[in-house]
Amino acid sequence: MKLSHRQIEAFRAIIESGSVTAAAELLFLTQPSVSRLLADLEAELGFALFARIGRSLTPTPEADAC
Repeated sequence: MKLSHRQIEAFRAIIESGSVTAAAELLFLTQPSVSRLLADLEAELGFALFARIGRSLTPTPEADAC
């Protein structure tokens, strides 16, 4: 398993800000870049960190445990 610092940083920013768009602004990245970092992190871990309901993200119990 190879997690990057940037993936963890993106995850933390999403949790703190509540959205990928706000996390992108905090990290000075584009929204697609943050979405890709999150998708790569979830693929590396093998489970979803957020439930996707429409356009919003809700942390899963696994994400809350991190």
